[in-house]
Amino acid sequence: MNPQPMPPQRVQSIDGDAETCWLVARDAAGAVSGGVAPLPAAFAAASDADGPLVRVEAAGFNYKDALACAGHPGVARVSPLVPGIDLAGTLLEPAGGLPIGAAVVATGHGLGETRHGGFATLARPPAAAILPRPPELSAVESMALGTAGLTALLAVDRLDDVAPVAHGSATGAEWLVTGASGGVGMLAVAALAARGRRVVACTRKTTATSALAALGAESVVHPQAIRGDAGKSLSRGRWAGVIDTVGGAILADALKATLPGCAVAAIGMAAGHELVTTVHPFILRGVTLCGIDAATLPTPAERATLWPRLAELWPRVRELLPVSHVGLEEVGGWAAGLLAGSVIARAVVLPRARAARRHAINLSNAWEAVPEEMAWRRRFGRPTGLEPGDAVRLVWETPAAAALVLNGLALPRLDPGRPWCQRVTHLLQERNELLLTAATPGTDAPSVGLPASLGRPLLEIVAVRADG
Repeated sequence: MNPQPMPPQRVQSIDGDAETCWLVARDAAGAVSGGVAPLPAAFAAASDADGPLVRVEAAGFNYKDALACAGHPGVARVSPLVPGIDLAGTLLEPAGGLPIGAAVVATGHGLGETRHGGFATLARPPAAAILPRPPELSAVESMALGTAGLTALLAVDRLDDVAPVAHGSATGAEWLVTGASGGVGMLAVAALAARGRRVVACTRKTTATSALAALGAESVVHPQAIRGDAGKSLSRGRWAGVIDTVGGAILADALKATLPGCAVAAIGMAAGHELVTTVHPFILRGVTLCGIDAATLPTPAERATLWPRLAELWPRVRELLPVSHVGLEEVGGWAAGLLAGSVIARAVVLPRARAARRHAINLSNAWEAVPEEMAWRRRFGRPTGLEPGDAVRLVWETPAAAALVLNGLALPRLDPGRPWCQRVTHLLQERNELLLTAATPGTDAPSVGLPASLGRPLLEIVAVRADG
């Protein structure tokens, strides 16, 4: 279910209208709403009072944050909630020996799950979550790495601890990273390549191939290429180590093909939370399955050792890792795209950002009716003049409520007078067209161009920049 827009009158500001956030709430009937709002009055309540005040400059956008934006009860455990499991900013109150004005990062400890997180202009992370930000990294750079980078390093370390490279793996053996087009996947590819490993990156997204190769992947394959025989509990041993970010059947296939004495690190569940396998990889090959939890397991001391290592990794990925800048008003659209698997790499939320529009393309005209698909199609050329950090987004406003599907992605409900925007930069990389389908049952097959009842869509070229 897509979250509905958040009525602004449902929350109160703690400082007039100056400080804002992305707020998710669930009502008594279970309906989820989300949107830009003043910081809730609960921000200053006792549950958050144990943390020092931080001026948030950037927050990572993780898969768990997308689940929180959708109101997933396993992540968004309180209501209302400001998502954002990590953040970077400046201390406005002293904490843990750090003075006012110190540049800090904060991760885990319930941020964005049981307490308000980083998708806000101000936050109160617990003191135990706060560490000095490495001086080599800006706030945006630290969140381009963020929890994804911490998770990738933890996975690489865990594999080496459990099954050292010399054990059970011949020289030149391959290391597999699944879900490699995501933030954790791309950083895992880079971290493994930096250690001299032969990395096979597995992804469905062909648009990520060049970036993965630049980050150090020796080859990039589709998940179908690593599928084992469904009728067998083991496949030919191939992987000296696996970092799996998706779960489900892909994780099961990876276990079947892991070399004797080696290990698999499990991180995500984008492809499913169930694991259907046998005991054979474990008892016949001595394979170890390791769970990686960057949110709760690393101690502050362990986190303190990981951040300098991320700073060392950053020069290797700075020019290669795709990173999108997302303003608060774009959080809902990016979350929907992340859950649908239509975005790649990393995004950083800039709570104080301003989106400077370079120019707009009116898409009201030239839509082609496609009756056999119950759809309308709009073809266009790739926008020119894009600069680093720029994005292309679709902005839509309808005169009446509408339920639409864009290129297979269900849009949040469009309500009159409430513009909706979704980044479509990735769509332009894959295909230069938009295919729009009305999701309302009983809609007549289109026979003309886009009807006026569906409003006026625009393509905007925008540059999202931090404000101060």
